[in-house]
Amino acid sequence: MATKKGHRIGEMLMDEEIITKDQLQECLQEQKVTGEKVGEVMVRKGYVTHEVLYAFLGNQFGIPYMPLNEMQNISQAVLKLLPEQLMRSQHVIPVTKKGNTLILALADPSNVFVTDDIKLSTHCDLDLRLTSEKEIKTALDKYFGFKEEDAGELVKASSKDDSFGAVPSVPGMNAGGMQHASMPSAGSAPSVPSMATSAASAAAAYPETSSSGSSAIPTASAMGGDTPVLNFLTSVLVEATKVGATDVHFEPYERSFRIRWRIDGILQEVQSPPRTLASALAAKIKTMAEMDPNEKRTAQQGRLKLKIPGKEVSMLIMIAPTLWGEKIVMRILNAETPIVDLDKVGMEPNQLQIFRQQLQLPSGMILIVGPKGSGKTTTAYATLNALNHPTKNVSSVDEPVDYSLSGVNQVVVIEKRGFTYANGVRAMLEQDSDVLLVGEMHDIETARLVLDAVPTGHLIISTLHANDTLGAIQYLINMGVEPYLLGSSLNLLVNQRLVRIICPKCKESYEATADIAKRFGPQAAGKKVVLYRGKGCENCSKTGYRGRVSVFEVLPVTDNVREAIIAKAPTVVLKKAMADVPGFVSMKAQLEAKALAGITSYEELLRVAG
Repeated sequence: MATKKGHRIGEMLMDEEIITKDQLQECLQEQKVTGEKVGEVMVRKGYVTHEVLYAFLGNQFGIPYMPLNEMQNISQAVLKLLPEQLMRSQHVIPVTKKGNTLILALADPSNVFVTDDIKLSTHCDLDLRLTSEKEIKTALDKYFGFKEEDAGELVKASSKDDSFGAVPSVPGMNAGGMQHASMPSAGSAPSVPSMATSAASAAAAYPETSSSGSSAIPTASAMGGDTPVLNFLTSVLVEATKVGATDVHFEPYERSFRIRWRIDGILQEVQSPPRTLASALAAKIKTMAEMDPNEKRTAQQGRLKLKIPGKEVSMLIMIAPTLWGEKIVMRILNAETPIVDLDKVGMEPNQLQIFRQQLQLPSGMILIVGPKGSGKTTTAYATLNALNHPTKNVSSVDEPVDYSLSGVNQVVVIEKRGFTYANGVRAMLEQDSDVLLVGEMHDIETARLVLDAVPTGHLIISTLHANDTLGAIQYLINMGVEPYLLGSSLNLLVNQRLVRIICPKCKESYEATADIAKRFGPQAAGKKVVLYRGKGCENCSKTGYRGRVSVFEVLPVTDNVREAIIAKAPTVVLKKAMADVPGFVSMKAQLEAKALAGITSYEELLRVAG
């Protein structure tokens, strides 16, 4: 047990002449063998009574000793104020409540993190009483029944794998690695009993704010020790990265608190922790991500790093106020993920040939479009990597930086500090970049800077949120980009989607109805059309899908397409000019081919293409 100024309890008892030096040495030697606390050894050997030991400890901490075995029954209303698992793991028990004051018996008064948790979750002032772990366990067993196997489940899990690294020692607190849950196998469904256990323990918490003035992204391991809310948050995020989730959503409602994560582009509900956890979890995440924990009326963004077994994961944190509290989205990034080779992004051989031909040009723009989460960033960085050569000055301006590339000058946009996309682009162009990746052209200043750079010999790669290439062109023109500037700068337009792959272990075929067969063109009319679907199994978490594959529409900007853009031709004219490009295959045709080949399902085709 931690004590004031780090003194050991045995030395303080000896200083007060309650025990002798020989007795202390004897107890310390025995402690090394039994693993007990020194005070427990002293009581067992009869050198000090239980009441004297804890009365002395209470005096040292300024907290009265309360013998729980002499207490009358504790009311169920008071016991329900805290989760049983929290009481067992943190050795606390509420005794009675008087007005807004909760009398709390605990074994370690120095654990201020837990007491702060309980203040937040109960909205009560605390009147602390000291007692022993044994007395608390006996009382909990009396009221809840014996559950030794449940107690400290997270602690046991973390002791098997301390891959998080050590947490700095905090005064009055045991140092140790962040606790996390054991992971299921790759093919298992995302059932997470350890998350449920940690949710029960997580009443609420508020971490210590870093005193460092550094602008470095904070890490979870630097935020303190094993408070219940940190246990819960860590278990959720570790599990999310294990099952391949790209983002995690924490959503408060009037009477519930929902957690969902996105796998293969689809949100899945995985947890319903206590509603009381919502505000405290938001406060903790905001503090860890160096946001303003007191600001609840406007949206905020921040970043956080989490160490998990074998790697370190960065997260982009987005918080927005809703009717019933703050919704939190944690987007999981991984700059350490190996960059995908351009040959493996999923383009068809003829598309890849066209794409590589365009990379040989000394200047121009390659614009990759698609909705959010369609794989644009992966393709953009694979393109940048293909152009990364010692003879070229290769740079990128992005936020966030999803991939780290050696040999590339990567600039991070920090809007809240006034360093915008436009600032970054201007700086890299002034440094004479031969190749420049711009994460997104979402404002007119950035778009004009990028397009003005093309005639001066720069090769630009950029992405844009749009449903298709026509929509991207129209968006830029409506934003204020001059059609002649856009048309003369574009070399290549790439439209990208990610579609889910049918699970190979539960895949089945079926004959399409006549109405569905019509979808596949006149050549399929009156013919048998065989399609495929997944029945759902343990391998795919009952979804029928496992993994995703990219589908591309690759369009080199020919003279006819360029002239149609510059002339602001009607959509139908521009669409015909695109369709007439030799070798061009539309996104619709690409998706239909994937469905007929049994790679994806007809339902997925409709979801992606409409």
